[in-house]
Amino acid sequence: MHLLKLLHFAALLAWCGTLLYMPAMIAAGTHHNQPMFYRHHTHLMRLMFTLVSSPAALLAIISGTLLFPGAAALEPWLILKLSVVCLLVIGHALCGVLILKIERRPEGRIRRHCTILGSVLTVLLGVTLWLVLAKPL
Repeated sequence: MHLLKLLHFAALLAWCGTLLYMPAMIAAGTHHNQPMFYRHHTHLMRLMFTLVSSPAALLAIISGTLLFPGAAALEPWLILKLSVVCLLVIGHALCGVLILKIERRPEGRIRRHCTILGSVLTVLLGVTLWLVLAKPL
């Protein structure tokens, strides 16, 4: 059980870190008009999303789900936390949508979308952390 919690925590660190970084990375890709930089940056964004962020998200969700049998019951704080995690998953998917959008139309302005998404994800991560730390014993 302890190793499963450690795996869950490590996967959460990787996923949350990339969730905080991805909107800024996507917004930074819209600044340069040099084709070589743009191709490299777009490739790096896609690799970060598909090889780091998405596997970490899946690992965090699967390991968290496997921790349910150890939980005493589905308490209200847990249901609320899972609802916030669902919103984080939607934010993760929106990062993927922004990557596709910038790949298809590099001249498009998506900085405002990245700022809003990054702010919302930061708040959701804070709420999730608060819910976990403030849970009743």
